Amino acid sequence: MRFVIFGAGGHSREVADLVIAAGHEIAGFQDDQFTGEHRPTGLVVTDGWRELEAEAGTIAIGDTAARDAFYQRLAGQIALPVLVHPSACVSVYARVGDGTQVMQNVVVNSAALVGVNVILNVGCLVAHDCAVGDHCHIAPGAIMSGGSSVGERCLLGSAAVLLPGVSVGADCVVGAGAVVTRDVPDGSVVRGVPGRAESRGDR
Repeated sequence: MRFVIFGAGGHSREVADLVIAAGHEIAGFQDDQFTGEHRPTGLVVTDGWRELEAEAGTIAIGDTAARDAFYQRLAGQIALPVLVHPSACVSVYARVGDGTQVMQNVVVNSAALVGVNVILNVGCLVAHDCAVGDHCHIAPGAIMSGGSSVGERCLLGSAAVLLPGVSVGADCVVGAGAVVTRDVPDGSVVRGVPGRAESRGDR
């Protein structure tokens, strides 16, 4: 299948590897702010994607709010399938939504529910009965313990840990290495061990 990759920034380099590893072809890249040659693939970056004659697309934008907005913009215009790296382990009893990227060495265990347009980045763990909201970014090495959850558009930072059953609300940022031991309300930033939550507006 021929994919257009939406976005030509840093995450696009990893997504290019993912598309190829999953057995597909890259038709090119679309970016509103940059055109020319994509590094390191050498493929074209254009501000319009239809000329690329792609059969499917995937969104290479790490920011969760921008990722959501771009997904809404593309809705119904092009197929946005799940991409799973061959090194990942996804339970047959898990559910993964359209447009989600499952990167190298990710584990998604039984009865986990992963929303649409999510990034499950390198080496993260989504344990049994977890729930990941739409348009989230679960960063490299993050751990969601059994029954934990994150709401829509959350960023769970690198090596962050959610303890079993903990719920993080929508539009939250959990800092790298934080350990979340209790539920977190919508729109919070969490830092430290144990994690301390504050409103994003209070920063």
